[in-house]
Amino acid sequence: MEDRELINEIMERAQSEEGQRLADEAIARYRNAPSDKRVFDLKEQDIMKVLKVSYIAERFFGRSRSWLCHKLNHDMRNGKPDDFTDEERKKLKDALDTIAYEIQILSDNM
Repeated sequence: MEDRELINEIMERAQSEEGQRLADEAIARYRNAPSDKRVFDLKEQDIMKVLKVSYIAERFFGRSRSWLCHKLNHDMRNGKPDDFTDEERKKLKDALDTIAYEIQILSDNM
Protein backbone atom coordinates (compact mmCIF):
# COMPACT_ATOMS: atom_id res chain seq x y z
CA MET A 1 0.00 0.00 0.00
CA GLU A 2 1.39 3.40 -0.95
CA ASP A 3 1.77 6.18 1.59
CA ARG A 4 -1.00 8.23 -0.02
CA GLU A 5 -3.42 5.27 0.11
CA LEU A 6 -2.54 4.62 3.74
CA ILE A 7 -3.09 8.29 4.62
CA ASN A 8 -6.44 8.26 2.83
CA GLU A 9 -7.49 5.11 4.70
CA ILE A 10 -6.51 6.63 8.05
CA MET A 11 -8.39 9.84 7.24
CA GLU A 12 -11.51 7.87 6.25
CA ARG A 13 -11.42 5.96 9.55
CA ALA A 14 -10.94 9.17 11.51
CA GLN A 15 -13.91 10.75 9.73
CA SER A 16 -16.19 7.75 10.26
CA GLU A 17 -18.96 7.78 12.83
CA GLU A 18 -16.83 5.68 15.20
CA GLY A 19 -13.84 8.01 14.78
CA GLN A 20 -16.02 11.03 15.42
CA ARG A 21 -17.56 9.39 18.49
CA LEU A 22 -14.13 8.60 19.94
CA ALA A 23 -12.92 12.14 19.26
CA ASP A 24 -16.06 13.63 20.86
CA GLU A 25 -15.61 11.44 23.96
CA ALA A 26 -11.95 12.44 24.29
CA ILE A 27 -12.81 16.14 23.97
CA ALA A 28 -15.62 15.82 26.53
CA ARG A 29 -13.30 14.07 29.01
CA TYR A 30 -10.71 16.78 28.53
CA ARG A 31 -13.16 19.68 28.86
CA ASN A 32 -14.82 18.22 31.96
CA ALA A 33 -11.54 17.61 33.78
CA PRO A 34 -10.21 20.27 36.17
CA SER A 35 -7.32 22.21 34.64
CA ASP A 36 -4.70 20.67 36.95
CA LYS A 37 -5.98 17.17 36.06
CA ARG A 38 -5.66 17.95 32.34
CA VAL A 39 -1.89 18.33 32.58
CA PHE A 40 -1.61 15.26 34.81
CA ASP A 41 -3.54 13.14 32.29
CA LEU A 42 -1.39 14.38 29.41
CA LYS A 43 1.29 11.80 30.19
CA GLU A 44 -1.28 9.03 29.87
CA GLN A 45 -2.56 10.14 26.48
CA ASP A 46 -1.39 8.71 23.16
CA ILE A 47 -0.07 12.12 22.13
CA MET A 48 2.86 11.71 24.52
CA LYS A 49 3.85 8.62 22.55
CA VAL A 50 4.28 10.87 19.53
CA LEU A 51 5.87 13.94 21.12
CA LYS A 52 9.37 13.83 22.56
CA VAL A 53 9.28 15.11 26.11
CA SER A 54 12.98 15.99 25.92
CA TYR A 55 12.32 18.18 22.87
CA ILE A 56 9.52 20.09 24.61
CA ALA A 57 11.54 20.47 27.81
CA GLU A 58 14.62 21.79 26.03
CA ARG A 59 12.98 23.95 23.35
CA PHE A 60 10.26 25.60 25.39
CA PHE A 61 11.52 25.49 28.97
CA GLY A 62 15.29 25.30 28.61
CA ARG A 63 15.18 22.37 31.05
CA SER A 64 15.94 18.65 31.02
CA ARG A 65 13.62 15.80 30.07
CA SER A 66 13.62 14.57 33.65
CA TRP A 67 12.46 17.98 34.91
CA LEU A 68 9.38 17.88 32.66
CA CYS A 69 8.70 14.21 33.44
CA HIS A 70 8.74 14.98 37.19
CA LYS A 71 6.17 17.73 36.59
CA LEU A 72 3.96 15.54 34.39
CA ASN A 73 4.12 12.65 36.86
CA HIS A 74 3.70 14.83 39.96
CA ASP A 75 6.75 13.13 41.47
CA MET A 76 7.44 13.86 45.13
CA ARG A 77 9.88 16.71 45.72
CA ASN A 78 10.71 17.98 49.19
CA GLY A 79 7.84 15.93 50.57
CA LYS A 80 5.13 17.22 48.23
CA PRO A 81 4.05 16.47 44.66
CA ASP A 82 5.90 18.49 42.03
CA ASP A 83 3.44 20.51 39.97
CA PHE A 84 3.41 23.19 37.30
CA THR A 85 3.20 26.81 38.32
CA ASP A 86 0.53 28.83 36.53
CA GLU A 87 3.26 30.32 34.32
CA GLU A 88 4.68 26.87 33.47
CA ARG A 89 1.19 25.56 32.72
CA LYS A 90 0.62 28.46 30.29
CA LYS A 91 4.02 27.86 28.73
CA LEU A 92 3.20 24.17 28.22
CA LYS A 93 -0.11 25.09 26.61
CA ASP A 94 1.67 27.55 24.31
CA ALA A 95 4.28 24.90 23.47
CA LEU A 96 1.62 22.38 22.48
CA ASP A 97 -0.22 25.03 20.46
CA THR A 98 3.02 25.89 18.66
CA ILE A 99 3.76 22.25 17.86
CA ALA A 100 0.19 21.74 16.62
CA TYR A 101 0.52 24.81 14.38
CA GLU A 102 3.86 23.62 12.99
CA ILE A 103 2.42 20.16 12.26
CA GLN A 104 -0.57 21.77 10.52
CA ILE A 105 1.74 23.90 8.35
CA LEU A 106 3.77 20.81 7.45
CA SER A 107 0.61 18.88 6.60
CA ASP A 108 -0.79 21.74 4.50
CA ASN A 109 2.42 21.88 2.46
CA MET A 110 2.40 18.18 1.52
